[in-house]
Parts: sequence; structure tokens; C-alpha cells
Amino acid sequence: MQPISHDLFNIAGRLRQIDPAYSLYRNAEQDRYEVFWHGKLAFVVPFDRLDERTLVYAKKTRRENADELEREIDEGNAAIAQAQARTLQKMKDQIKDYVQYDFERFN
Repeated sequence: MQPISHDLFNIAGRLRQIDPAYSLYRNAEQDRYEVFWHGKLAFVVPFDRLDERTLVYAKKTRRENADELEREIDEGNAAIAQAQARTLQKMKDQIKDYVQYDFERFN
């Protein structure tokens, strides 16, 4: 892994402004950027290049924002579950219509 202390948009320096314990690395083996906090992996940068999104992601995933992040995840999961339930109900209704149609057609 290659430590990054200087980059085009000074993302490494700006990460240290968010938290002085952050250090940025390029993991060439896995072709990704990784941010460490006190020597432990804090997060993998979910983007293929370093830019402002990395800083927004770093702020959003900090420990003090864990409750808000958990709430967002729960809301997202609930929305997915509701969409799946609606899709399942539509499929059930279609099957019921097909069965009723076949029953009426042959009786």
C-alpha cells in the first residue's frame, strides 16, 4: 500500500482537517483508496478517484453520525421492503386473474 500525503485536490490534507488521525492510502493490489484511523481501516473510498465526494463520505461515516446513518439505512430498507411487498401483491393478483380466467374459460 502506498501512503498518499499530497494529491491534486489536497484530499489527504483535507481528510486530516476532518480528523487528524486519518491517513490515506492507495491499495494498488485491490485498486482502491483506503482511509485509516489510528492505523486501523476506517473505510474504503467507494469512488474510483479522489475528489470532494471522498470528503463528504468521510464526514457522513464518522462515529458521531452513526445514529443518523443507521436511520437512513433503516428508512432505505423499509422502502425496499414496501416496494417488494407491492410487487409480490401485484404478482399474486395477476396469478389470481389468470387462474380465474382459465377456470371461467373451461367451465
